[in-house]
Amino acid sequence: MRLILNAINGEFLRDITLNAVADTERVDAAVAYVSREDLLFDWCWKNDIPLRFWGRYDETVPVSPPILRRFLTRRSARYACTLVRRFHAKIIWWHGVGAYIGSANLSDRAWHSNVEAGSFYDEAELATLGLDAELREFFRVLDVNGSPLTEEIVVAIEARAKQLDRLRATDFADAKDAWANPHVKPWDGLVHTAKAATADRRRQAFLDEWNSAITLLRNLAVKLEEHRPTWVKDDAPSGAHVDQFLHAHYYNQVMEGGRSLYEERHQENLRDPDAAERKAMAWWKSLSSPPSLENRMLNEWAPFLRDALSPAGLRNRTEDHLFEIFKRVHSVADHARRIPNNRVGLPGTRQYSMDEKTRALARRLFQERSEGGADLFDLLQFVLHDGDPAETPMRLWEGLNAPKWKIDHVGRSALGEIVGWALPDRYPPRNSRTSKALRALGHPVAIY
Repeated sequence: MRLILNAINGEFLRDITLNAVADTERVDAAVAYVSREDLLFDWCWKNDIPLRFWGRYDETVPVSPPILRRFLTRRSARYACTLVRRFHAKIIWWHGVGAYIGSANLSDRAWHSNVEAGSFYDEAELATLGLDAELREFFRVLDVNGSPLTEEIVVAIEARAKQLDRLRATDFADAKDAWANPHVKPWDGLVHTAKAATADRRRQAFLDEWNSAITLLRNLAVKLEEHRPTWVKDDAPSGAHVDQFLHAHYYNQVMEGGRSLYEERHQENLRDPDAAERKAMAWWKSLSSPPSLENRMLNEWAPFLRDALSPAGLRNRTEDHLFEIFKRVHSVADHARRIPNNRVGLPGTRQYSMDEKTRALARRLFQERSEGGADLFDLLQFVLHDGDPAETPMRLWEGLNAPKWKIDHVGRSALGEIVGWALPDRYPPRNSRTSKALRALGHPVAIY
């Protein structure tokens, strides 16, 4: 974590964007007041980085009307704007790099000359501290209570801005009318809610989203049974098969030039996901060879993981065994690749190989304990096997959130995928890439 205090300590927000192009997958920005789009919005547009922006709506016109107008004229699914009442946050999340939480609006003064105060957490810190889950919930609440930008809203805001230019001194009546805009969803803002009630809502939101996506995966797995390529063995579990179909589809049909176009594909396919699935499955079945090493995952790694994550396999509580699991779980190895060297005990700043980083992460996590004293093998045993398989999603939530079980660097994507490799007949593997692939096929899946 580092403090962003502008000239006070020489740390500026602009320095983050200057160094974040290569690793940023998308940007989520919830900033109440915006008067400059070149600070962040143009940067996203020019670098082909998807942007979701939430701004404040009130009678003072907190977001510059020309900036709102450009959201509409660009007509891009990768460039979305939502307006929210009772909203004063300043949060920017460069996914893959880290998040800023502080006081700076998107204005020239805020980024360059004002006395502002905020903190920047890199991706590893967000996961370690559980802030990634908190931020996802924050953006979800904004989505539920916000209004997607429309022509009607922009026209009303443009008219209001002209009124303010003329009537700054005698504005009370017009302000009341602007506040009552029927196109923007009414919301009284957040009121005090017991912490337990908030946790219950988060848990239910997690379970609803998880169950919805798992149903999509199960349905797709059934359809895929008639679309197996010749190189996929007959005994490959349906859950593993659907995961690798989505893996191939994502990296060969959704990724282009190092950028993920899942939101564009979503807009193309949302009216008929079934047609998009049929086209993708026909492509998959026609493949005479795996395009992205899917045969290794299906025919070699998946059987290994199923045995390694079984109750008998988890009794092999060694660092080497943990490494052999980690190197075969995509989301874990990808997290290891991104984590700073010093977080996993590696010296220097040189670029280590994927196996080196993954082994270092396994070494660290082998020694980690939850607040309740559980190690990683205890956590995996609890989530995967300690109870009715039908209640695995509930144990997954507990494993990710309960102090008794939660372990740093074991997040939703990693544990969700591990559940799938351990129990592929019931729960297909699920990570963030799975969600993006499903969304690209037109399904209304949230990206976490």
